[in-house]
Amino acid sequence: MSFSFEFFVRLLGLRDAYTRGHTERGVFYALEIGKALGLTERELKFLELGGYIHDIGKIAIPDVVLLKPGKLTPEEYEVMKLHVELGYEMVKDLDIPPESLDVLLYHQEKYDGSGYPFGLKGNDIPLLARIYTIADSFEAMTARRIYKKAKSWDKALQELVELKGKQFDPDIVDYAVKALSRISYIPLENDFFPEKLEKIRWSFYYLDFTGAIKGDLFLPALEGFIARGEPFCLTFFDIENLFEINKRYGWEEGNRVLKKLVELINVQCCGMLDVKEIIMKLMRTDVKEILQPVVFRVGGDEIAVIAPYIPPVEKVLGVVNAMKEEEVNVKFVQMRYPENFRSVSEVLEVMRNFFKRNFLKEIRKAQEA
Repeated sequence: MSFSFEFFVRLLGLRDAYTRGHTERGVFYALEIGKALGLTERELKFLELGGYIHDIGKIAIPDVVLLKPGKLTPEEYEVMKLHVELGYEMVKDLDIPPESLDVLLYHQEKYDGSGYPFGLKGNDIPLLARIYTIADSFEAMTARRIYKKAKSWDKALQELVELKGKQFDPDIVDYAVKALSRISYIPLENDFFPEKLEKIRWSFYYLDFTGAIKGDLFLPALEGFIARGEPFCLTFFDIENLFEINKRYGWEEGNRVLKKLVELINVQCCGMLDVKEIIMKLMRTDVKEILQPVVFRVGGDEIAVIAPYIPPVEKVLGVVNAMKEEEVNVKFVQMRYPENFRSVSEVLEVMRNFFKRNFLKEIRKAQEA
């Protein structure tokens, strides 16, 4: 890869760390498939360069779409699809082999003609693009994103086979499965992405104005703690008279009360931990590294605390009593894993009864948004 193209790849990586890793692993998988197919060294070079530039058009995609931690809406997806043609316009006049440009321009086409941007079908899609489509999709299948878990290696290989003749060239899939079966997930080396920048970026999405982490990450965190299999405590707080406070004193006072509750929880139970660092660990699914309590805002006036140890009940009562001094009524319920619950569904049922709301429907609705 020439210096100029390495610069573009690094630039895109600084905008979107996920895309950077996705590209590097996708190129590796594509080259393994290409070798299995018997491509020449020249063709492998074309494939490699095409892979490195295939997502370059994402530089022009607005942050609100490119960096959205959740699943894209249909309208947002239409914007994201523009990255192919935008990328082609960016580099078409540079000294790039046509075979590499084919990878960029046609990597989102599908064998059955249902892809984009041109709806090409079968062998009308250039060979190197057909190869890269498989590698690109396989990398996406085996990578975790906040709105989906990573598929296992075997499950992803099985999905390649199931999509033969639909999304992928059936003749290439057999070679791909054989090549990819011999390797495993490839970690990144020499990661240049500044962690401080990443912490700030995720905090814009997941740090609530109260100082708690937004509820979007509560369910993945809960699942992670349960999967860890070690004892932990789950405490819910609910402000019973927030509606009356808002009605009597205004929304600013209601917001102050919410911030006060989170502040007291942090002081009494959490020791004012680095919330941005916690968000980073949740995004990377490093739940096993989280050794401090984590505060989530799971609703309008509902707060949840996951603690890797059992906070003394007097600490929780200290929060309740301090809020009572400000004429704010707070109720709480505390549960311990595995004594009181063993699954997410049991927790959701407790939440429904405690808060009198159907959180499963709300979570699914938020995930679909």
